[in-house]
Amino acid sequence: MRKVFAVVAVLFAISLVIQLYLAGIGVFSKESDDLFAIHAFNGQVVLRLLALLTLLAAAFARAGKSTIWLSAVALFLIIFQTILFILAGVFFGVSPDSHAAPPLGATIMLAVHPVIGVAVLAIGGILARRATQLGFPRARTAAEPEKARA
Repeated sequence: MRKVFAVVAVLFAISLVIQLYLAGIGVFSKESDDLFAIHAFNGQVVLRLLALLTLLAAAFARAGKSTIWLSAVALFLIIFQTILFILAGVFFGVSPDSHAAPPLGATIMLAVHPVIGVAVLAIGGILARRATQLGFPRARTAAEPEKARA
């Protein structure tokens, strides 16, 4: 199960980097092309699924409390990204139609979205590193067991 955790965590980290790329595509494209839809789909479907699988795989792999909690935090933050837009809609009346000129309060609130994204990207990298170390431990050299005894 530790190898599964490693594979899923690496896929999660790769998908996070792709998500950042897709955000760039959305920002630097014509609004009529609606390329943010790809970013939204990846965030709402692919990342959520991979975050959930990472959490489950970490738990089944017995990856340790801190790694399991870190996986849970990543899943929560990804779900919170969508909640952030819902809250902006409730508090400021922002809808997909008012995307071009949102009120200042909504802008300030939604500016947290990329900051959370960077945090999730960092967490994804940490999880991928921990998972690969757990799932694919490197071969010990002859000198390493002696260091452990000293």
